[in-house]
Amino acid sequence: MPPAAQTTRLVSNLRLLIPRLRLLQKKDTASSVVQRRELSQLLSEGRESSARIRVENVIATDIAVEVMEMVELYCELLLARANVLDQLAFGEKGTRARLRAKELYKKQTQPQAGAGAGTGAKAAESSGSRFGFSWLGGSQKKEASVADDVGALGDEDDTYMDTALDEAATVVFYAWHRFPHELRELTMLRTMLGERYGKEFMTLAQDNKVDTVKVPDRLLKALRVKPPGQDLVESYLREIAKAYGVAWPQEDLNEQEDLGSAPPEFVDDTQGDGGDNEGVDIPATPTKPLAGAAESRRASETNELSKATPPRGPAAGRSPVSVAPPAPRTDNPNPRVKVPGSEGDGSATTSNAAGSRSGPQGKSSNGGIPEVDELTRRFADLRRKP
Repeated sequence: MPPAAQTTRLVSNLRLLIPRLRLLQKKDTASSVVQRRELSQLLSEGRESSARIRVENVIATDIAVEVMEMVELYCELLLARANVLDQLAFGEKGTRARLRAKELYKKQTQPQAGAGAGTGAKAAESSGSRFGFSWLGGSQKKEASVADDVGALGDEDDTYMDTALDEAATVVFYAWHRFPHELRELTMLRTMLGERYGKEFMTLAQDNKVDTVKVPDRLLKALRVKPPGQDLVESYLREIAKAYGVAWPQEDLNEQEDLGSAPPEFVDDTQGDGGDNEGVDIPATPTKPLAGAAESRRASETNELSKATPPRGPAAGRSPVSVAPPAPRTDNPNPRVKVPGSEGDGSATTSNAAGSRSGPQGKSSNGGIPEVDELTRRFADLRRKP
């Protein structure tokens, strides 16, 4: 397959992998928020042992989000330098890098083989020379020359392809076995990078045994299979309780109660009647004082009304009903008021009406109502009569 097609496959896979990593980060973050809310409810209910166990899931979710963020950054780097990676990997430098990885892999696996492998090789060399297999010696000389070239390359340059690209490939190889989610795109990326760096480099990077490239310490700590420590659990629970307004642990609740008590100089020193509420002024329900105040107010109003002048009754010999005569008109210049039962005494009615309109002093009021002086005089006359 030509290099151009290889680059197209790599770019397409990275463009699928990066959005997938972002989506997983959002899902894990939302799940972490739900778990934190549940933990706050457990702490408020006093179920501390259950909260300590379930908080490890929250810690693992946060670590997974952190790992995906770092892998996403390295994938973006590979996407930006995909063309550079393929030019180096499918060129002469890529060939030398793969040979160098093979030599390093042999050096690291040779001590594990033991002395038995060395004696077997010597026996093969002796048997080959005895039976005249001269091609064995020629192949060994060729491998030695390649090793010398690789050693010279390693002395001159400490990189395989590129410093940043080597670190990104190492991170992908190391994180694939320990990644929190199973991603098909990440597996395809690992296979493609293995074709460029070689199987030996991939094997070494999985165990972080590459000589010049190391996995970042932050990623090593995040991918470490180890339960969280007690201090980390305590700090997580404390932050969750603080975020959701839960009083935890019990020591903090006691401190809050101590801080809530009033200083002694602000406490009233007056002694009460005794009991539990001694020294504390407790307001009583003001039912009786209010009732007494209402009664006194009503009594005062009654006195004021009794002091007022009562209305006087109608005068003796007078009708309480007074009728004003009608006004003169053109058709009736002298109108008369007809009272029931006084049809025969028309002149008296007219004179009485005239007398009511005009007082002894010749003063008449509006509507036939006498003035105050006239009323006073009439009341005085009534008192003098026996």
